[in-house]
Amino acid sequence: MKKLVYILFFLVLVACNGNTGNKIDTANKTATNENSALGVFTGILPCADCEGIETTITLKENKEKNERTYTLKEVYLGQGSDKPFETTGMWTIIKGTPSDPNAIVYQLAVENDDPEDSDVVNYLVVNNTTIKHIDDEMNEFDSKLNYTLTKK
Repeated sequence: MKKLVYILFFLVLVACNGNTGNKIDTANKTATNENSALGVFTGILPCADCEGIETTITLKENKEKNERTYTLKEVYLGQGSDKPFETTGMWTIIKGTPSDPNAIVYQLAVENDDPEDSDVVNYLVVNNTTIKHIDDEMNEFDSKLNYTLTKK
């Protein structure tokens, strides 16, 4: 009789854990499949003919579609207009720079009207909360100006 009670207890325990696990797995899949923001980075980048460029980059990833998208908002300060320029597109992760083969770079694809004139903008991942704008050859700018954006 004791064996039967232990067996029934074990089966109930397994059944309950199995159902709980399925609910957790379903919730995790739902959360990761949605188009979620990986980060919103903000800061003021240097500008040649204005006071600075107030920059906000929102990086999103839709794992279900295997798609990474971004929104880039830029406001040119001191130009008499607070209207932001907004760019959207795809982004990728690049490993390595000329100075650090283990560096991680977020590369934003910027498409123009002429597909052959399309460009990329590179941001070096400094740490979990900071990215730094770098040049087209993936080198840091030789300047004392601030090129960093911080995560909100």
